[in-house]
Amino acid sequence: MPKIAVFFGGKISKHLVLVRNAATRLRQGYGGQGKIDVELDLVSYNNVCFETETGKITLRGKDVNEYDVLFFRTTGKHWEEVDLILDSIRDGDKGRPQIVDPIVEFGKPSFARKAWQMLKLTEAGIEVPRTIYGSLWTLYEYMSEINSRGVFFASCESTEQAQRPQKTLTLNLSDNEISFPVIIKGSGGNRGERVYKVNNLEEMEKLVREIRKTETEEGRRYMLQEYIANDGDYRVLVVGEKVLGAMKRSSQSKNEFRNNYSAGGKVEVAELPQEIYEMAIRAAKTCGIAIAGVDVAFRDKERKRPVVWEVNKGPQFKGFMKATGIDAPAEIVKYLSSLA
Repeated sequence: MPKIAVFFGGKISKHLVLVRNAATRLRQGYGGQGKIDVELDLVSYNNVCFETETGKITLRGKDVNEYDVLFFRTTGKHWEEVDLILDSIRDGDKGRPQIVDPIVEFGKPSFARKAWQMLKLTEAGIEVPRTIYGSLWTLYEYMSEINSRGVFFASCESTEQAQRPQKTLTLNLSDNEISFPVIIKGSGGNRGERVYKVNNLEEMEKLVREIRKTETEEGRRYMLQEYIANDGDYRVLVVGEKVLGAMKRSSQSKNEFRNNYSAGGKVEVAELPQEIYEMAIRAAKTCGIAIAGVDVAFRDKERKRPVVWEVNKGPQFKGFMKATGIDAPAEIVKYLSSLA
């Protein structure tokens, strides 16, 4: 019987409960999907421990090598524990455990960031929003130069800032330079968090003042992206190299530009061209994510100019299930089981 460990941080979420329940249903043959012998444990990163006397890393006494598949659904603040777990894996009689997602094994924390994704997707020939990465000061200066205003912050928070030269930053601006409105997006955000829309330089200055502490004191990083007007975007759920389906997400408030279900967006089942599904699979593979929520928008109403917003690791799927009726947790468990 395949044994699967699903690692998580914090509290057990409703999505994790759905995955665990799906494993139970499959093992008991409920739901008409056939019986699958599988054992699945939800494992908190709080269980990771070791003693220098033995040098052995365990999950509170349980050997990680007892599992056939290790699914790191979330990593976030837990890369130290992830690295310890990976270091403890060894080849056994039946081989070493399979790691999901691939990015966890070959990557490092920065590889799970949106900024890294923008570069890798572009290298793979997959279109993404025009993006500028840098400090909040740099992003502000970029837009200031575009606006030909040369205006910097009116007041400064420190003597060092007060003495900062009041000059325009020399940037290589192209014919495709970004113009307002723009999106300021956290490189490490998810579920629509730390994503802001600003309409002019004054709004941008105000926002930078508000969030700059998260950069200087918490080490968070941001990107400046073009705003692509839309009447909704699409979440394509990829499991392995298979598309489970797609849903359209659309904001229901004129004061909310985000389409996320978690932000109150409406969801409905969607049918997209096959080439979009193939692009989504390629995007997920490029980013090293086997179980992925690929967010796609279009530059035109004919849906012929797709743009990948981002590729989400450990995607939520309650909205997807509501829209499509597809049992995403069961499909995820079946995929993980197939790797054993």
